[in-house]
Amino acid sequence: MVVVPTEPVSIMPVGVVVSDFKECSRTYDYNKESIIYMREDLTDALIGVEYFSHIHVIYYQHRREDWFKLIEWEQKEPPLTIPFASEPACQGVYSTRSPSRPSAMGSCVVELLKLEGNRLYVKGLDAIDGTPVLDIKIYIPHYDAFPLAETPLNWCMSHELITTSRHFHWDTVNVSLTLGLRTGAKALQVLGISRGEAVRATVVGGHFFAQGIEGATGCSVLRGNFSFEELRTSPKQWKLILTGKDCEVEIRLNDHIYASAAEVLEVGEQVLFASVQLRENPQR
Repeated sequence: MVVVPTEPVSIMPVGVVVSDFKECSRTYDYNKESIIYMREDLTDALIGVEYFSHIHVIYYQHRREDWFKLIEWEQKEPPLTIPFASEPACQGVYSTRSPSRPSAMGSCVVELLKLEGNRLYVKGLDAIDGTPVLDIKIYIPHYDAFPLAETPLNWCMSHELITTSRHFHWDTVNVSLTLGLRTGAKALQVLGISRGEAVRATVVGGHFFAQGIEGATGCSVLRGNFSFEELRTSPKQWKLILTGKDCEVEIRLNDHIYASAAEVLEVGEQVLFASVQLRENPQR
């Protein structure tokens, strides 16, 4: 049996951050510049670091309580799961870059602009003014960059990254996609039609939700019978209107957080759907 140490570890800071970033925020401009003032007795330890373009910065999140107030977290212990923006799912804090680390340790790779004495001028440091710096380490692309590293598709989409994962991460990505599949399948069942027989689908919600409905119903933007309005909110405001030849059905979702795609497949329709309304096709 492996016993994880529970006693606190004491670390003396090696420096402090001086930055215009004074208050906790949900966003940060990584083009901002700041200064790391290292302890004067460590000045000689910096010799040669100026020849590197980037460095790792390890720091202590000394104002984590301010972050908890910002996200309206009222419990004593830090959150272990974080709601996924525009997705009806949570993910563990270790699969996010959230400031609410259980150890209160933060890290960032920054561009080193110049070294003057015991002052490191950097760009892209996401630590606020007064943050204690615990360590710095040179960044070497050969060891620290992994071009084939994988990232879940939804993380890339929400952060506007150019490249995505080579794999389809079902458990982490497709809660919304699975909701779309079940919603589309339910609409077909209510209308009594098969895939490809619907006249039109109108979808409001997240991208993966729309993708699931497209897969289930066969309606597509390419076929000209699929309209989509992106809504980066909770599922309570998401809906599908699927139109057949004689009637149409409108399905709205419940506001519910799912642990995984498997849960979406297993729960009953009373958990999934807030309402299922069948009505005569107004364009008939």
